[in-house]
Amino acid sequence: MIEVEKKFQPTEEQLKVLLEGAEFLGEKIVHDIYYDYSDYRLLKKDVRLRNRNNFFELKVGKSSGVSQEIEKREDIEKYFSTSNLGEFIQKNLVVIIDYQSKRQKYKKENFSIDLDEMNFGYKLCEIELLVEKEEQVKDAENKIIDFAQKYNFDFKRILSKRFEFLRKFKPEIYKELRK
Repeated sequence: MIEVEKKFQPTEEQLKVLLEGAEFLGEKIVHDIYYDYSDYRLLKKDVRLRNRNNFFELKVGKSSGVSQEIEKREDIEKYFSTSNLGEFIQKNLVVIIDYQSKRQKYKKENFSIDLDEMNFGYKLCEIELLVEKEEQVKDAENKIIDFAQKYNFDFKRILSKRFEFLRKFKPEIYKELRK
């Protein structure tokens, strides 16, 4: 699947209106640990190996807000040409990001809405659609934009959780990645 998402930081009033009539799907604590080589070659290529609540995910960026999600361990191992992901990580990678989020998940119309509050003070609203084919991405992006415009959301560049973490706690990595 291809994940298409846009990030926003709506006001409390905008959030209230957005969530009217939305289906609340639950709340949970999400613990994210990101791994990379010591030279950050994965992040530089917009590739993210993440352990989320003890399950590995690999996201391979296609463009801003669009990534291929790989969730099967065997497929992740194939991507890294290894038969043992844990051993591969231990021998080759380092932890570069580690944070927790309180996530509230909603569904409204066909959109997934995630409200995240990180343990380092950052808040984010993500509106997402999943598509199967690359040619569906632009249409999904337009649908998300139209949906967000109904609630008067500001369209400005919002840092992802991982980049905000790096900006705050590892500015040398953040600067390196922003070159």
